[in-house]
Amino acid sequence: MGILRGTLFLESEPMSLDALAEKTGYSKTTVRSNMSYLENLGMARRVVGPVGKQHRYKQHRYALETDIEAMRPVVLSAAKYEVHSVLQALNQIEKNLEDHSPEAEKMIAIMLKTRKFYEDMDRFLQLVDQHTLKELIEILDRNKK
Repeated sequence: MGILRGTLFLESEPMSLDALAEKTGYSKTTVRSNMSYLENLGMARRVVGPVGKQHRYKQHRYALETDIEAMRPVVLSAAKYEVHSVLQALNQIEKNLEDHSPEAEKMIAIMLKTRKFYEDMDRFLQLVDQHTLKELIEILDRNKK
């Protein structure tokens, strides 16, 4: 997916599946499934346009999503999912560590530190989600010291 995204990034026009397959060396099936995934994530978009001399046929082409505000929910969602997954795993591990052996105590100390990091990250993502990128840049520039 990274190579497909990079290929689209370097092109000035949307590309067809055939062109992407040719340019990357991947099979058309691989390109199609990965582009569908990127499209579902909101990282790429399908553009339908006429082709042929008399424009009788339409062809699907793909373009990279470059609108940063359109990408924000995708990136934030993935980051939030990761943070919440780790926090859930920590909860489960803590439930399973019922004994108070020295090894368990060491593990609990490590987990507390890890939990603090992910809780802080969760709070950070919540704050980021409340503002547009432009607003965040203005806030940070204003508070620079």
